Amino acid sequence: MRYLLTLLFAALPTIAFAEDDEREVALPFVTIVQPPTVPKLDAVTLADDRVKEIQQLIDDLSSVVKGDLSLNGSLYGSKFVPVGEFGTFGDWTGKRVEVSDPIRKLVEIGPEAMPYLLASLDDNTPTGIVIQAVETRGAIAGGMAFDEILHGNPANPTERFRLNLNRTPYSASVRPKDDFAVSPEMESYRIKIGDVCLVIIGQIVGRQYDCLTYPHVKSLGVLVCSPVHRTKVRKNLRSIWASKHPRQKLLESLVLDFSTRGLLQGDSLDYWDIGNDFQIESTKRLLNYYPDIAVPLIVNRITNLQATDDFFDDCVRNGLRTDEFVDAIAWSKDGKIKSALSGLARKAKENDLLDALRRAGVDVPDRK
Repeated sequence: MRYLLTLLFAALPTIAFAEDDEREVALPFVTIVQPPTVPKLDAVTLADDRVKEIQQLIDDLSSVVKGDLSLNGSLYGSKFVPVGEFGTFGDWTGKRVEVSDPIRKLVEIGPEAMPYLLASLDDNTPTGIVIQAVETRGAIAGGMAFDEILHGNPANPTERFRLNLNRTPYSASVRPKDDFAVSPEMESYRIKIGDVCLVIIGQIVGRQYDCLTYPHVKSLGVLVCSPVHRTKVRKNLRSIWASKHPRQKLLESLVLDFSTRGLLQGDSLDYWDIGNDFQIESTKRLLNYYPDIAVPLIVNRITNLQATDDFFDDCVRNGLRTDEFVDAIAWSKDGKIKSALSGLARKAKENDLLDALRRAGVDVPDRK
């Protein structure tokens, strides 16, 4: 596996060496620190009953009628369904956001469901969700049209080249650059099972695969990224994620995300946050799907965190926002993680980190 990762690194454009001789691969907005060795997992053959359960859950997506995740024009934010109470997710209209049962169960099943979700990306069966352009947010009228925007980690060679990622983690829009309000191709769109599968895959792998996106925050225009109606979307997804060993495939991707760091652009954390976000999302999924592998990695990371009263310096030194990292693991009941967080609390000084530790149920010493 280490040899495989070496080959993957060789495909990337620029190799640099840090002062401490820790190899890094430099990319436009992100860099990879040498990932830990990824263990070889035993291949798992699913029982027939398990396969039938997964296929039935996918069929049950036709009954989805609520605007789950990015299937509703008023939703925003990120949320990993199994630990959603620690994620950020909301509705522009103020409504409570719930996740339908088949979506929740498929995300909880995780990598085992990936082959069947990928196979269903062209499933044209309609769901109960119909999106009207006029029902979305904003103040400038616009239309509704198909697009092919997908999210990926520029540090992942497969995603970088398959999606032609450059300086941002999003593939280019196929819409004209001056199509601010979106030239209308349709007045409404009914979400299909394949579209829901797109969003569920994103949940599992830690990618923001949005069925609905917007060209501008003030535009009523809606872009529909549908693998059902856009062959390129489903071909890219299958090329990136298809594997005879989906548990191994996902583990390798998450470890690479966990080892991704943002590159500081001047004195701003804006683009640096790209690396932070991949780490945060991979941490949740590693701990959920691969706890035996994740716990030692996370405990080691916690132990080596700098925790001063200088938020900016801590971010740069640690390679992530420490408070968000704590929120990402707050749901874990593992004793080693809890113990490591208690150790972090004894040296923490910055208010956002202290608040995150309290949210995690850690006894924070009184600093007064």
